[in-house]
Amino acid sequence: MPTVPQPEHIIRAYHRERPSITRLLLEARWAYYQLAYTLEHSPDSSSVPTLRRRRFLHLGALCDVLALRTQDPNLYEAARDYGELLRAADGLDLHDHPRNGLDHLRTQHGLAHGHTNGAAFVAQAPTTPALRCPLPSHRAAPWLVHQMCDTYTWAALAGSPQFPHIEVTDDRRRHLITRGTLLDWAASAAPADTATATAAAQAGHALRTFDGRPTLDDHGARAYLLDALRALDDQDENEDPHPLDCAGGCAGDGEVLTVLTWEHHGDGIYTPVHQEPIACLGTTTTEHAADCATCDDHGYTYTRGYRDLCLDGRTPDDDRELTSPPRGD
Repeated sequence: MPTVPQPEHIIRAYHRERPSITRLLLEARWAYYQLAYTLEHSPDSSSVPTLRRRRFLHLGALCDVLALRTQDPNLYEAARDYGELLRAADGLDLHDHPRNGLDHLRTQHGLAHGHTNGAAFVAQAPTTPALRCPLPSHRAAPWLVHQMCDTYTWAALAGSPQFPHIEVTDDRRRHLITRGTLLDWAASAAPADTATATAAAQAGHALRTFDGRPTLDDHGARAYLLDALRALDDQDENEDPHPLDCAGGCAGDGEVLTVLTWEHHGDGIYTPVHQEPIACLGTTTTEHAADCATCDDHGYTYTRGYRDLCLDGRTPDDDRELTSPPRGD
């Protein structure tokens, strides 16, 4: 039985392979977990560069396919960033390609699945332009992808000798909510994708079981997912939110995507290898506390071959309390 074309199939790599959203989610969270597990248990392992590359590839492909399907600009930027990180991991100069990192990401994804010819190029012109499908949350979509992977990782790492007493009930529930929401969003953006709609309903049923609630029909289970996401948004809502035009670049959600780890190549040369959302301080520049016990005011910590951004002593450059502008009655 032929697969119904989806918006992402205009890209040759995805047109030939036709990956399911469920599989892309599984690959992304597994790649994220494998690298985190190795860094916690054997940080000097020779497999770390390979696992980093794998994470860039699979998280990038997930963000790219979701962006093509939903037309979400934040996911497009995240996919392009992952493509550029993948290109750097492959030892390519960031300026030796006529287009952005998406081409490299798509080509490498195609090659990883045995497609060797023109993996990055458009396979067919869309008959109708894809319509943007907004995410049913005030959060940015890359945050949701990160939460889906990160909560799965911490839930899986809990109980190990490194983290024997971590309580992960909240992480497990957040993972069910974020994974289910991504499935529901992707299904809503492509109504013909009945497999993803079924997976979204199954995720809703799993969440209701986790919460000890009675079984509903598939429509009710998917609605329960969205209600849980809205409750999660309300629970995490900052009492003093940042404005949409926040100088820190968070667009009001209080988080910015930031490079956290660089690989050292000698002679003071560092290349970025890992980024994720961190708290926005509401300004484009920050200073580091002079008495920071983590990094001794350097702003960075160092491990063998890597430099990491220190988040413990960050302060706004004007050292003022951050508040939202007054609101009218």
